[in-house]
Amino acid sequence: MVPKRKKAKNTQANARQKPSGQWEVSRSLKDIGKRIYATAPTEAKARKLLDLKIAAIRKGDAVATRPDVTFHAFAERVIQDREGLGRRTRDLYTTILRLYLKPLHNLKLDEIKPETLRSLYARLRRDDYSDTVRRHCHVLVRMVLETAREDGKIAKNPAAVRGIRPKPERGDDNPVPLAYTRSQVELLLRAVPEITHGEIIEFLLRTGMRRGEALALKWEAVDMVGATAEVRATRSMTLGTIYEGSPKTPQSRRKVPLSPETLRLLRDLKAKNRERQAALYPDEPQSPYVFPLVNGKPPRPDNVRRTLRQIVDRANESLLEEAKRRAAETGATVEKTDAIPLLKMQVYLHVFKQDTTMPNLELDMKPDPEEDDSEEENADGSLS
Repeated sequence: MVPKRKKAKNTQANARQKPSGQWEVSRSLKDIGKRIYATAPTEAKARKLLDLKIAAIRKGDAVATRPDVTFHAFAERVIQDREGLGRRTRDLYTTILRLYLKPLHNLKLDEIKPETLRSLYARLRRDDYSDTVRRHCHVLVRMVLETAREDGKIAKNPAAVRGIRPKPERGDDNPVPLAYTRSQVELLLRAVPEITHGEIIEFLLRTGMRRGEALALKWEAVDMVGATAEVRATRSMTLGTIYEGSPKTPQSRRKVPLSPETLRLLRDLKAKNRERQAALYPDEPQSPYVFPLVNGKPPRPDNVRRTLRQIVDRANESLLEEAKRRAAETGATVEKTDAIPLLKMQVYLHVFKQDTTMPNLELDMKPDPEEDDSEEENADGSLS
């Protein structure tokens, strides 16, 4: 039997007992411009809850109207409407939302708490997702919830709470080095002529330029007289799709100094490209790219790592051959050699400080900011 509704005991706020037995109390606030509601099992508890809610709203710890949109719906809207995001970043965010943030999809924006995010990131770690995936998830979640805060849908951004950002796992006792040593680079450079398209690896090692920047480099941006190469574009790949566009930040658009050895490399490469394209594609115009394929098109970003692997393998073969030669001369057993590792080409460094004057890129010391977990996101919300 539905209990008979009771009238409120005082007129400080409108109160009524709902058919469910719960008490609903509301008050219209001129300073906020909205009617605020609170529901509880008793009228006294409902009034107390209403007072707390109003105090939180006036303090800025709550919003007057509860958002009726889910995280998934709002995130999709933010990804599509956010100013300054490139196509690659939008595609990446859409994939992250679809694959990794399912536990948040059906939650209303104000239902997401700091503990919700801690649980999500811990779950991703238990499922053996990489630190990079977890970091990218956090960057997207923080951007979406910050937009919701700016739009007045939530009072505070739970992703901005100190300690929420997922931390990388502690490294082992033998972490992978950040860069090649001088002796390793010398071995790699010796192996370059033996590998097709190995010139781009030598260029990266000698200039410290990013892989995507070198792939997008055109001859019109190379000043052989002034010995500089201007970074005007970058070439990257996400989810099998290749993108070419402007550098993300003004700092990325820069002039990279070229050493005498690098200038020699470029002169030889230009002549080689011209001869090769004339022989295979005589009716095609000369490619504008510095590091093109035989058909004149720029190579895929993942092909650069394949080329590096071939050079590393050849350099390690040389190390082993040298160890065998010394063993044959001395009559000793073959010494164990320290193999050259295959490092990420996103790690960009100067190999020889005397080659260039570009600052802040020290040998074996400086990692790529794009791989640094201390970086959250760019000003436009895109991933670093």
